[in-house]
Amino acid sequence: MFEGKRFRFECGRRTYIMGVLNVTPDSFSDGGQYFGADDALRRAAEIRAQGADILDVGAESTAPGHTSVSSAEEIERLRPVLEPLCRSLEIPVSVDTRHPETAAWALAQGAAIVNDVSGVFQHAMADAVRQYDAGWIVTHGTDADLAGADDPLPQVRAFFLEMLRRAEEAGVRKTQICTDPGIGFGKSRAGDFAILRDLRQLDVGCAMLVGASRKRLIGAVSGETDPRKRLAGTVACHTAAIAGGADILRVHDVAEGVQGARVADALYRLPKPAETGKILLRDLRVFARHGVNPEEKQYGQTFLIDAELTTDFSAAVQGDDLSQTVNYASIAKTIRRTLTEQRFDLIEKAVDETARALFCEYPAIRRLRLRLKKPDAPMKADCAWAAVEIERERME
Repeated sequence: MFEGKRFRFECGRRTYIMGVLNVTPDSFSDGGQYFGADDALRRAAEIRAQGADILDVGAESTAPGHTSVSSAEEIERLRPVLEPLCRSLEIPVSVDTRHPETAAWALAQGAAIVNDVSGVFQHAMADAVRQYDAGWIVTHGTDADLAGADDPLPQVRAFFLEMLRRAEEAGVRKTQICTDPGIGFGKSRAGDFAILRDLRQLDVGCAMLVGASRKRLIGAVSGETDPRKRLAGTVACHTAAIAGGADILRVHDVAEGVQGARVADALYRLPKPAETGKILLRDLRVFARHGVNPEEKQYGQTFLIDAELTTDFSAAVQGDDLSQTVNYASIAKTIRRTLTEQRFDLIEKAVDETARALFCEYPAIRRLRLRLKKPDAPMKADCAWAAVEIERERME
């Protein structure tokens, strides 16, 4: 998920587990347990040791009937724990908030993801995510009015598409975004189960998170009133979510969540025969300012780039959908951006940074070969161009 300081979500390869850490006095199932800094830090270490891939830290409860808190109070609750966690844990830390001010502060402390539970598009939130090149989980339904709808799927999908459109207009890349249909937020019990039953209808081409852990819909059908005793129902909901294509599960019971996800992955993410193919770009022209000589950086020159990208064509062949393959127009855009945003003495460094950017932004690329050519290389020789070429393979 991490590439340098960037964060990008990965889809389809396996289920990631997000462990919940509430530093609140009133969360619905563990309010007050980890409100103290020492207890919170201890619990975070347990969550990591139990196999979580992401730690989600929240300082305001979103349970029904909760008391809202200001961004200032939220930050004060987070202050003793967030920076130490970001410094000590080797997994990404997410901050669960509806306040852009809290999100910006948390990202400055080292958080990698904003778990945005506001249910609305906020320009300030998008600005913070873009500035820190962070992940952004967008949740449907914190204040939704779908309690009377037995089939909320069309409205939820429309919300995600609109959020993606506005986010991309604000400069946030699709690979930075993860959708959350908001189980338990503003929907009827029938609506919640409709979402879990037909989750694939909400696939909009980016990662998806589901959080049903210990929620009331489980108690409604099982009769269990104590949220801490809803583990079996939680695993059932999350198994259905994985079958429907969920990429991340937000869980309270981490060890059990990890085990359940591994079994469900074995059932529903069975390896499929790969239809390996290559996407090729030849002589992509980019005007940039790389070179050892000062005039090369001052005046610039035209470079030619050849790209050979190996990926799995299986989904694209079956679905005939652009979102299921690597879009070569987007590849060209990434190459141009990477080569024009920075200046390097050596084209070896420029091509290496381009490879890193491609692997970061396009998880489907398994291998790549890049050749960066200088038609106007400053040398006394009669040749069409000088070039460097690299080959890279994604490390699992």
